[in-house]
Order: sequence, then C-alpha cells, then structure tokens
Amino acid sequence: MAARVVVFVASGAVALVCAVRSRRVVNGLQVLIAKGRKQKRRNALKGNYGPVKTEVYLQNCEVVSGALPAELDGMYMRNGSNPYYEPYASYHWFEGDGMVHATRIKDGKASYGNHFVQTHKLREEQKAGFPVYAKFGDQEGLRGVFVALLELLKQKTGILKGVPVTEAGNGTANTSLVYHANRLLAIHEGDLPYQIKMLCEGVVSTVGRLSVGDWSVPFTAHPKLDTTTGNLHIIGYNIDKQPYLTYGVLSPNGSLLKSFPINVSFPSMFHDFAITEHYAVFMHMPLVFDPKIMVQHNTLPVIFKPELPSKIGLLPLTAKSGDELVWYELPSFYVFHIANAWEEDGKVKMYACQSDRVDLAATNFNPDLGSRMTEYVVDPKSGTAEHRRISGIVGDFPIVHPAMQGKHTRYAYIAMTDTQDEAAQIKGIAKIDLDAPRGTKEAAVATIEYDGCKGGEAYFVPRKYGNSDGAECDGEDDGFLLVYVYEESSDCSCLDVYDAKTMD
Repeated sequence: MAARVVVFVASGAVALVCAVRSRRVVNGLQVLIAKGRKQKRRNALKGNYGPVKTEVYLQNCEVVSGALPAELDGMYMRNGSNPYYEPYASYHWFEGDGMVHATRIKDGKASYGNHFVQTHKLREEQKAGFPVYAKFGDQEGLRGVFVALLELLKQKTGILKGVPVTEAGNGTANTSLVYHANRLLAIHEGDLPYQIKMLCEGVVSTVGRLSVGDWSVPFTAHPKLDTTTGNLHIIGYNIDKQPYLTYGVLSPNGSLLKSFPINVSFPSMFHDFAITEHYAVFMHMPLVFDPKIMVQHNTLPVIFKPELPSKIGLLPLTAKSGDELVWYELPSFYVFHIANAWEEDGKVKMYACQSDRVDLAATNFNPDLGSRMTEYVVDPKSGTAEHRRISGIVGDFPIVHPAMQGKHTRYAYIAMTDTQDEAAQIKGIAKIDLDAPRGTKEAAVATIEYDGCKGGEAYFVPRKYGNSDGAECDGEDDGFLLVYVYEESSDCSCLDVYDAKTMD
C-alpha cells in the first residue's frame, strides 16, 4: 500500500386522501402498511454500508501509513447511497440519498469534505421533516402493492409535485459521477443528472439539476466518454412505458447531438452499456419489470426470468435510428457492470461481470448470485455471439484506465466480494489480465485484501494523467488505485492508495 489517509470518523383509504390531501396523513398510511411486514435487507445499512449523518470539512487529514505519491494532485470523489432519514421499514441498497465524498490531494497532503446532493427529492423531504417518497424496498408483496398505489395517488392528486423526469424528478444522484463539458455530474438512472461543483480545497456544493436538450427519459448512471471525439454516449430506459430504451450522444460542449428510441420486446433494467470505435454495445437481459409478481411471488416488482434469452446489440455510432441495431442472442444471464469493449479482427470483444441469475429481493448474499469476469465475442460477419468465464473470483464494479474506454485494454480491476459476509461487503481488489490466453484457468494475476477493513469500488488514476495513450507511463497499468475503506472496530473511514502495477 502506498498510503492510507484518515478522511472521516462517523458518529455513531382513498377517500381520506382525496378529502384531506395531506402528505403527512398519506405518508403515515404508507409507513403503517410498510411496517406491517418483516423488515428486510437492513444489512445494507450496516458496517461499510452504514449512512453518514453529518457533513464535515477536514483539512490536513492524517496520513497514518506510507506517503501520498507526489504525482497525485487533484480531487478523488465518490458518491453513494446515504439515506438522510432513517428508513422506517425495509430497505434496498439502490435507495438512499446521494452523498459525495471528496478528498483533495496535493503536495502529499489531503483534505476531505462530504455533501448531500441537494436533489428535488431531498429538498422536499427536508422541507416536510420526514420521508415523502415511497421506498423501492417497501414495494414488495401485497402490502407493497398498496404502498405503490398510494404513491401513484399522491402524484395524481398533486400531493407529490414534479415527479416525472420532464418536471423536477425524484432521483437521488447516488450512483456515479462523470465529468464532461466542464461539468461534474452526480447521476441516478431514474432521473436527470445533478451538477455539483468543488472548490480547490475539497468543499463540495450542488449547482442544480441538469437540462439535456429535449432528452425526456431518465439518464444512465454509466455514460461512456469517447476520448477521441469528446462525445459522451448515453442511454435511458423506462420500465412502465415505451420507449423502453433510448440512445443519445452529447457533444464535447454538452449539447444533445442526437437521440432516438430503440425497440426492445420487453422492459428491462439497462444499467450499463459500452462503446467501441464504431459501435454502441447494448445488453438486453431478462431482469424485467412485472407488477403482477408482487402478489404472485410475494416479491419486488422486478424479477429475473431465466426462460428468456439475453441479447447483445451492436448499433453503429453513425446510426440515425434504432432500426440499424442488430441483436445477437445468448443464454440468459445478467450484467450490472461492463469493464470495457473494443474491436479486434473484425469482431467486438467485451468484458463484464456476469451473474447467471440475479434476485433484487434477496436479503442475504447467495454465492449463486455472485458475478464473475466474463468475455463476450460478437462476430457481425457470421452473425454469432459467444461468451466464456475467465475468472472464478466473485466481484463486480470493474474499472480500466479511463482514457482507454472503447479501446483495447489489457487490465481491469474488480471489487472482490466477501462471500462469507451476508451483506456481500467488498474485501479487496483483483487485477484481471484480459489478454490471458484461452485455456488459462484464472485470469486474475494479483489481488489486494484490505487490512481489517471493508471497501468500496476503486478508481484507476494514471501516473501521468492527461496522456491519452499512456506512452509516458511504464505500461497501461502504471498508476494508482484509490479507494475508500471502512474499519468497523474504530468506526473510521480512510482513503487507501495502491500501486496498480505492483498491487502494493
């Protein structure tokens, strides 16, 4: 380990609705219904997942071991799910208000600040003094049907204002951060992005919700930057109405160059996608929205249907409509996160962390649901697709050199899952050799295990940042892995910095 820096210490009735139109009364009814069933997934509020209650700004953070590399001069920022109000019943780790954690590093010193992204949802709830919006984790089973129906009624009667994406939205800005067109965006795929800003020493604030031309659907949490053109490729999906999938491109100055719908046969969760030199690459997989299963299977309204196939779609970047997309079918699986994709010998190769099945209603980690690095090869000439697992390590949240998006990369880094932990916390980082020859039993070439801590997903910072091809570096992996880790025994979070080449 190059360095560890202490950055934060934590402190430990429809007629009635129509007549009263009271947010408190209706919310109270929703809470009562939600509390009527056993609380689930509360482990997503414990340990490393536990919410931080306060916003702080700390200068001259203590470097408790090693030294911060002299090459690091900038701001390391992550956002995540951090409920402002204590959840009153069940919980799901997709939920929680967005909190940004920012560490400014310069001259071997570090300062830290955190900030609740001031979304429309959070401002409305702060104004009310209690949670106003129904929780996804409470929309489970028959009771969940009533919670969902009351939420719809609140929207129809005006008790909730500005919910559609075309109005003020109700997103949490809790999933990812992207910098494009001189704007830093906090993103949640159920809404439009929120622009945030940072001062030179690490203080973070919210600018406001971003308008993206005539884009009228939610904005992907994982847009893809083409470092050659400066364009940002985006998708958005709807689960309850057409179009189920929309594709768009933002210019280097942030204007919407084009957007159009893509026809798919059923609504699915399109959490990630990829780009190559000539294609946008989509994955249509059978994690589907189906409200009927709430009652039929006593579960959440999103379910994996293994009887349906998974498909990989190639859309030319020059396309003017979704009609130009070609799908390639594979057996059912699900992918939350893609490492990278590129073109090689007339084929498209892609690497992602694949689960054979997925269950969003699961209360504890199940090894059968674990994801592992998988290679996909699509051959447009023959019209075929194939895939193979290249690593047995359970993990997700893959990253590569940020300047190599859509280009051949040798190494990816994944967050390793602690398969003995019921909350599936992250125990370390695995370095995967994507060029490992076929027949190689295990493509992971090195691992890091956090010393008595659990962590988040790491980020790769090249040693010579700003150099697009890595020519000034000693190879593609010459850089640093930055990651926040949490030590439960001291209730303390730190920023760890590792050498990505040596994995020390």
